[in-house]
Amino acid sequence: MSEICTWLYTPASSGGKLDKALHRGADAVIFDLEDAVHVDRKTSARAELVEFLSSVSVLPASESPDSSAAISRIFVRANALDSPWGIDDLNAIAKLPAVEGIRVPKVESLTDLSRIESVVSARKKIQILLESPLGLAALEDLCRAGGPSSVSLGDNDLRAVLNVEGEAVLDQIRIRLVMALAAAGKEAPTGSVYPRIKDLEGLRSDSVRLRGMGFFGRTVLHPMQLETVRDAFRPDSQEVDWAHSVVEAADRISAQGSGAVMLSDGQFVDRPFVVRAETILRRAGVDRRQL
Repeated sequence: MSEICTWLYTPASSGGKLDKALHRGADAVIFDLEDAVHVDRKTSARAELVEFLSSVSVLPASESPDSSAAISRIFVRANALDSPWGIDDLNAIAKLPAVEGIRVPKVESLTDLSRIESVVSARKKIQILLESPLGLAALEDLCRAGGPSSVSLGDNDLRAVLNVEGEAVLDQIRIRLVMALAAAGKEAPTGSVYPRIKDLEGLRSDSVRLRGMGFFGRTVLHPMQLETVRDAFRPDSQEVDWAHSVVEAADRISAQGSGAVMLSDGQFVDRPFVVRAETILRRAGVDRRQL
């Protein structure tokens, strides 16, 4: 199963549009019970979402033999733990077989994580969002913890609470996150939403910048942003061709009992290049066993 590149936020209160969201072409849909739902509708939106997801039985694209029936992978963003709805959200969503993972905002400590794990079974992925100074203070501890499958930043929340402008401060935090997740052996972080929906060139430029920092994929607010994000983060044909040549060279290295080899263009290849090539192929959706 390839890594998720595009994540489409969809309000859980969208009613009849919930099913449509699963067919908009995103790798994953995040049904949002938090920011996208007015406080007066939190409980009813949860009930509507549970009813809808209880009826979903079609397999994701990566598992379905019928591509016409394929849908996006399903995640749900709950409300914060300290809100009146957070724990009830977790209890309701954790029981739904169609949901692959639960995203929890404003996580600030290992204690918060333990509360999540006490409700969400190991069969569900736990994604946590760091959106406060306390969450940032616990960043490394939370990345090392065994529970979360991924850790992401809430850029807009952090800008507001830290009262910062531009990208300099957030870039320092992003680098901390990339390093901490890599040290913990976990997947690369996902970028936050780009709020200027119609500015696709800005989205592309910002996504390429995040990719260069070690991020992979990002959340989006509108389907029109999906293809731009996919183009920015997915390896292009030249990268895939290079990766193929590296893994083929790696096979020769193994057969010859050597530690390194030179490609036809004169590039020296050893283990770090092989690791990079395998990452490129994985993100392109190519299983090395298929080579």
